[in-house]
Amino acid sequence: MTSFILSLPPPGVIFPLISIALWGLMCSATPLPETSGYPDSVLDNLEFVLRIRKDVAKMKNDLRKEFRLGSDNELQLVQEILRIEQVDYSHCRKDLCNKEDCFNQIQTGLSTYQHSLSHVAQILPSFSEKVTGLQLDLSNLSTNIHQQILESVVTAVTFPHGETLDLQNQRAIGSYLVVRNLEKFMEAIARALRHCYS
Repeated sequence: MTSFILSLPPPGVIFPLISIALWGLMCSATPLPETSGYPDSVLDNLEFVLRIRKDVAKMKNDLRKEFRLGSDNELQLVQEILRIEQVDYSHCRKDLCNKEDCFNQIQTGLSTYQHSLSHVAQILPSFSEKVTGLQLDLSNLSTNIHQQILESVVTAVTFPHGETLDLQNQRAIGSYLVVRNLEKFMEAIARALRHCYS
């Protein structure tokens, strides 16, 4: 009977080899991120939108804590009384994305929220620094979206100023609702950027 003696490399060599092999297997099995294949400008805007959304969510939570706001059902009723509406982004939700219509709606919505946040800053001076930062981010995002429109050879529109919100009564609640709607709009923009370039 013949016996073979198998000579193994020392443990200091084998563990790195196993690690490299396992890493290679894991990388090959890892799905591509959902943003792969998008143009760089879309990825940059998507990243920016997600950062703005995070800042908006934090501000929304701060407002809710500071003013001890009621349940979402109660806030929905106040939103209807104050006539605070979500901006229109219906073109961004269609099965086939029309970039021109969608991006024009996004820009109009961003302009409306910049204007609405001006009211929030006046009503809630303790939040004015955060609001000013959000306004600047929205302005920069609008510029980025406009550039994306130009790169897509789509015609851009001139936007009307946002509606003046009647926030004399229920100031804190109205401000919170504007910020909450802005958060939802940021989610919609992120979905639209993914949808229009998928």
